[in-house]
Amino acid sequence: MPKVSIVVPCYNIQKYVGRCIESLLAQTFTDFELILVNDGSTDDTLSILKEYEKKDSRIIVLEKENGGLSDARNAGMKIAKGEYIQFVDGDDFAEDILLEKCVQKLDETGADIVIFDFYQYYTETNKKEVIAHSFDETKEYSLDTTPTLLTNIKNAAWNKMYKLSLFKENHIEYPFGYYYEDLGTTYRLLPRAKKIVFINQPLLNYLQDRPGNITTQFNQRVYHIFDMIQLLIDDYKALGIYENYYEELKYLGSINILECLKKTRMVKDSEMANKFVEESFSFLRKTWPEFPKCKYPIKREKYDWIYTNEWILKLYLAYRRRK
Repeated sequence: MPKVSIVVPCYNIQKYVGRCIESLLAQTFTDFELILVNDGSTDDTLSILKEYEKKDSRIIVLEKENGGLSDARNAGMKIAKGEYIQFVDGDDFAEDILLEKCVQKLDETGADIVIFDFYQYYTETNKKEVIAHSFDETKEYSLDTTPTLLTNIKNAAWNKMYKLSLFKENHIEYPFGYYYEDLGTTYRLLPRAKKIVFINQPLLNYLQDRPGNITTQFNQRVYHIFDMIQLLIDDYKALGIYENYYEELKYLGSINILECLKKTRMVKDSEMANKFVEESFSFLRKTWPEFPKCKYPIKREKYDWIYTNEWILKLYLAYRRRK
């Protein structure tokens, strides 16, 4: 049985997937299985995966119809046999010590999750920016003792290694058919993790500026942000801990909606933009009537005050469209 299962969802990434796979095969820790999930690619991605499968017995290529990122991760997780699981998106690539560092940390501490820093990588300029956490790698954490885990860790699936049992014993999968699936999953794992640890070192390269990156898009799926936040709220209520983390969840939900509202600056369809603005503030007022009042600073950047007021934002968007 492999110590680690690496699950890599792959959809139409023929330009990037070779680099991703090579970075994983070059790991200094070698006791792993590499599950490459072809999510119905229509380019040459599958043929590239098949070539790698022939070269290394640790590689398993799983073929399926297109179902999205969540479905691909879940499919890989179903057949995973490792004690630990690591998700890597197929257009990103790892530092060669990623597995070694994470396995060592999990083995030493018995933690359920280890979270590491990462590089934000820009393909056009070949520049890297370190995205670091503020938590101390010499300490151990839990949500009970450190509620600010909810407000200070990234929701990304891929800058963490997990005990596979954390998913399976709690029947947690990535929400099928939704964007912002990490938001609806990572923070559901936190209250179920008895121990969380950190590595203050960047171990993975996240491709920030790839064309088609979800973080740059605005379409009808932007409404999924409400579904994922509601999923979190319902889960915390079911666990009987929603009131314990009310301020943290308010902050988390609010800043994610604000980031979506910022995308309306680039939307030419005024009706589409205004409708999303109205739905956003309706959701915020219904869920947290005192918004934008919060224990944590929702207005984190200079012009965030624009996005915390519905009417000011509408006026601002109208002004931008006239320019």
